[in-house]
Amino acid sequence: MTGDMGDEAARRDPDVSGPRGRAVFTGVGALCETAVRMTGVDGAAAALLTPRSKLRDLVYATDPLAQRIDELQFTLGEGPCLDAYSQGRAHLVDDLRHDWPSQRWPGFVEAAAGVGVEAIFALPISDAGQPLGVLELYRATAGPLSKTELDAGLACAARAGETVAASWADYVARAATPTMAADTLALDLTNPDTETGFSRTHVFTASGMLAVQMGISPEVALDRLRGYAFRTGRSIGDVAFDVIGRRLTHHDLDDGRQ
Repeated sequence: MTGDMGDEAARRDPDVSGPRGRAVFTGVGALCETAVRMTGVDGAAAALLTPRSKLRDLVYATDPLAQRIDELQFTLGEGPCLDAYSQGRAHLVDDLRHDWPSQRWPGFVEAAAGVGVEAIFALPISDAGQPLGVLELYRATAGPLSKTELDAGLACAARAGETVAASWADYVARAATPTMAADTLALDLTNPDTETGFSRTHVFTASGMLAVQMGISPEVALDRLRGYAFRTGRSIGDVAFDVIGRRLTHHDLDDGRQ
């Protein structure tokens, strides 16, 4: 099965590679598309984190709703995909209407219901036991994955881990210098010249700007962005663009906390 998926990825790889660092993600988009076809879900997305700086970035989404689901978890800081990454195991939620998902991720479950999603399957993407990210699958209707479908999804996630790890190692070997660590290269992967259209580079740029303006850490500034996006019901990406474009300032985002 894995070999067949690799052949398909090579033939049908969506354009998630750029002239420089984005080549690390080549093949991931095709694996997301393959996962949708082989698992019978409605959509998929792949989110990865850099090895040490922990910048979470969306690599590919098969459709706008898959992208929205990933963004909701990024904004709220909770959800099955985040737990799948941190715990290193699959989180299979075949019905978000059950009580336990609401108890575990109350904000996400409410938001997911609002966009018409009833089932989420989060499969870790890893390499040699080290977490790299998550393959996120969703359905608009409740229902579990069959064993065959789950095996196919896990195979896609495993192949994504192998693909990213091999490409990353090659990129570091070719591009690193004594003064350029892997984390610096990771930031280059989200350079505007190499963005895929899914990257959240602008969100981290906006949080950096707010950190300077407010005299706080970038992590706290990112929380302010998330809080504002949640309170106003806006996409965190749109809020970030407004901060970068000076249409929003730290005064607008200030919720009264010192």
